[in-house]
Amino acid sequence: MSGEATGTQLLMAALLADHGGAGPYESYKRLRDFHPVLQTNSGVLVLSRYRDCDSALRDRNLGKVDESLGFRLTDVPDDLKHRAMHRFRRTMLFRNPPDHTRLRRLITDVFTTRHVEHLRTGITDTIEQLLSDIEGKHDVDVMTDLALPLPVKIIGDLLGLPPDGRELAASVVRDLVAPLEPMADAAALERAAAAEDQLAEYLEKLLVSKRDHPADDLLSRLVAAHDDDGLDNDECVGTAILLFAAGFETTTNLIGNGLAALLANPHQADLLRQQPALAAGAVEELLRYDAPVQTNGRTVLESTRIADVELEPGQVVLTLLGAANRDPDQFTHPDSLDITRTGSRPLSFGAGIHFCLGAALARMEGAELFPRLLIRFPELSLAGEPLWRAGLSFRGLTSLPVNTR
Repeated sequence: MSGEATGTQLLMAALLADHGGAGPYESYKRLRDFHPVLQTNSGVLVLSRYRDCDSALRDRNLGKVDESLGFRLTDVPDDLKHRAMHRFRRTMLFRNPPDHTRLRRLITDVFTTRHVEHLRTGITDTIEQLLSDIEGKHDVDVMTDLALPLPVKIIGDLLGLPPDGRELAASVVRDLVAPLEPMADAAALERAAAAEDQLAEYLEKLLVSKRDHPADDLLSRLVAAHDDDGLDNDECVGTAILLFAAGFETTTNLIGNGLAALLANPHQADLLRQQPALAAGAVEELLRYDAPVQTNGRTVLESTRIADVELEPGQVVLTLLGAANRDPDQFTHPDSLDITRTGSRPLSFGAGIHFCLGAALARMEGAELFPRLLIRFPELSLAGEPLWRAGLSFRGLTSLPVNTR
């Protein structure tokens, strides 16, 4: 077996296997140990070491194009690539300066640590209400009863999205973001195109209403930017979709993955229960240990060198964030959950100019939720087998049944 074939097989094992509760981390380890810098036959450079992933994400010679549509690891017709996520790809997530700067500047102040701090009371009130609702239930599924409704309410309130819009968006977001999986195929892109069209039709009508009746919310701000700052219709609608999707998808997975990890490590859950002041550091460790977002892609814009590989414009770089977060050269005992870990800087929210805009909000939601949940329910335990969703880029659960007493 040639070295190249071995590297390809290890990569496919990481990308395609149904990893379940164990996660892709053993596959990552083999890839990082034997082929930490792997170039596929199509020219995609795959990185799994922390220093290489961090360097690639911060390199201004790399940027965003359409590399995330399957990371060019599958063959998809060009017309379908154009239709899928075409509004979504007009957002800051897929744009480079100066457009990225222009689009991000419109809303960045809403997600600063200072502004998010003003949301703390509302977040804690929502958490306490959800926990009270759970207390009265016989059968509790953390994903449907807590992990989804908490961030959906928070981001829905920020956007000014009515309840029917929140329900619609939450139901189709997973189809919408499916093309961000490394092995996304034509069927996934077809579903994504349909999901985006459905969301866009609803949001376009809502934005018209916001123009006539503006409020103190992000959708009204987008309407004003459309009218005054040259934000075109696709940018406006796409940004609304992005803010909602990013506002709950990552946080939902953080809550589910994080609680599953704590229940599997009861001594760590007890420690957080006894010392809730550890919550902020615990969230960082949970983000590192089982990241909600496992991959991130870039396209080479200008010739550069990453991980001792010369790269030319047009090449795609795939960073395996989940592998970087378990790199023993960066983290001591990386496969152990340790909520007292210090100096941890996982790549779960990315790095560089595309660092996740909502990171502070997601961290606060997690830090306020986990200790409250564990203290309210000291006997919290699994009530059945957790069910993990398919795919790698977005790692999360579809069901996490628990007993509260």
